[in-house]
Amino acid sequence: MKYKPDFERAQQYWDAFWAHELIDRPCAMVFAKKGAEHFVMPRLQAVDDDFSISFSAAEKYLENTVFLGEAMPGFRPGFGPDQMAAFLGMSLKINLESRDTSWTEKIVEDWKDFIPLQLDENNTVWRRMKEFHRAAEEFCKDRCQLLNIDLHSNIDCLEAMRGAEKLLFDLIDQPEIVDDLMIQIRPIYKRIYDELWQYGDKARIGSNSGMQLYSRGKTDYIQADFICLLSPDMFRRFALPAIKEEAAFLSDTAFHLDGPDALKHLDDLLAIEEIKVVQWVPGAGRKPNYEWTEIIERIQAAGKAAILYGTCEEIKSFHGRYKPELVVYHVNADSETEGAAFLEWLKNNT
Repeated sequence: MKYKPDFERAQQYWDAFWAHELIDRPCAMVFAKKGAEHFVMPRLQAVDDDFSISFSAAEKYLENTVFLGEAMPGFRPGFGPDQMAAFLGMSLKINLESRDTSWTEKIVEDWKDFIPLQLDENNTVWRRMKEFHRAAEEFCKDRCQLLNIDLHSNIDCLEAMRGAEKLLFDLIDQPEIVDDLMIQIRPIYKRIYDELWQYGDKARIGSNSGMQLYSRGKTDYIQADFICLLSPDMFRRFALPAIKEEAAFLSDTAFHLDGPDALKHLDDLLAIEEIKVVQWVPGAGRKPNYEWTEIIERIQAAGKAAILYGTCEEIKSFHGRYKPELVVYHVNADSETEGAAFLEWLKNNT
């Protein structure tokens, strides 16, 4: 792999991470800049854009980043966070000025007009996504991984179709229909995952989620941002069964826990045996996630690992506070020299 010559060594550290074991230091993804300018992986593009737009941006990112430790180079095809709802017939819009996010038009007025939920092979966005994967497979070959797409599945997908306010009223006014919808949406996630799994030689080299978590098997992160609006009882009825099913479908599962309003569901999530990692995201304007000591300790007490973010110096400042076999560090370094020195420091201080 062009951008990861020590790929096999990194695989061993990831194997230890998923087994919640330690080799000689915590698993650490270190993304180091080659020069003064900071390049990022492109997030998404419009459905009808030429794929070269994303590939050109990705080339700059890959060429100007050194992937140290367990950082894995990759390219992620994407039309935005609501693309799964678009696969089911929703119209997808993109911010053409920034090209950093997209959204669906919430066209569902009566669920009966959309039941049963199904993935149509002739859906334009779904066909375009598979075309994107065929092109990305060629782009990634021998240079980096083809990453999993962003899938706001389960109850997030329903929200992208109906809208948050209307869906909340549905939970109260017609809960049986939502029960049925949540049953229908689950196999669609699996079908999308399995069809896209065929691209990028994942069966041989492994898979990688948008969180940059690598696994030799089927990995992904589950997200359900809508749960921040749900009471514990509503969460357990409408969302939890689907989350459990997705977690059981994967071999190495992480959960994306977004914002303080979602913390009321943490214990229920930690009780899911198949979830091995929790990504706690406090939200903009709040202290960094590694400073939420009580939350990280709750995650680790349940036998789960946590993803902790920071610069080399920030992570040095709290390293040792948490169980080293139950963390993965996501690190930004200003240079390859700084990143390599940081990894050596971790070995000497673990």
